[in-house]
Amino acid sequence: MENQDKKRLLIIEAALKRFAHYGLAKTTMTEIAKDISFSKALLYYYFPDKLTLYVTTIEHLMQVMSRDLIKSIDKTKTSTEGIIKLLQKRQTYIQKYYKLFESNQVIGQDLPNGLSEKIEKAKAFEAMVVNSLFNRGIASGELSMDNPKLVTEVFMNALTGIHFDIVLKHRYVFPDKDHFKQIFLKERLFADVFMAGLQKK
Repeated sequence: MENQDKKRLLIIEAALKRFAHYGLAKTTMTEIAKDISFSKALLYYYFPDKLTLYVTTIEHLMQVMSRDLIKSIDKTKTSTEGIIKLLQKRQTYIQKYYKLFESNQVIGQDLPNGLSEKIEKAKAFEAMVVNSLFNRGIASGELSMDNPKLVTEVFMNALTGIHFDIVLKHRYVFPDKDHFKQIFLKERLFADVFMAGLQKK
């Protein structure tokens, strides 16, 4: 890895810790620079402002999450185990990096350039993983379905519905940690019932 790349990664990792602990609003570029003994000028050389660094940090975390998810799912023996693992991993990262994700709502509708696109890519990646698990289940004889792509779409739509049901009931723009736990419990129950219905008779 080039020296410049190492410095950039050090900044991103330091920012991730700060954003995860304090959120976007309460984190300053000065604090991030101090954490890694960099000058503030060097920080601004790599990232022109805090929002640009925030977007890059989100992207970095999504890449880490994606690699971790694939690695974990590859170790599961069945598609059903894989689906449950996906939900568990997602919940773990939400709890650990809650303040980082919550900052999206602090920014509001004016999301920085590229962030909305990255979030959509993350959702598409998750759908792709679910679809691959369904196809794996069909190939192994575990699951039976005619249209895995459509079943994936229905499954993902239902998860979104569970999320928004909690949000609307409690009138939160962004659920708190306890509400995310409620969401996970409902997602887990739904996944158990859904996957049981797909089991090959």
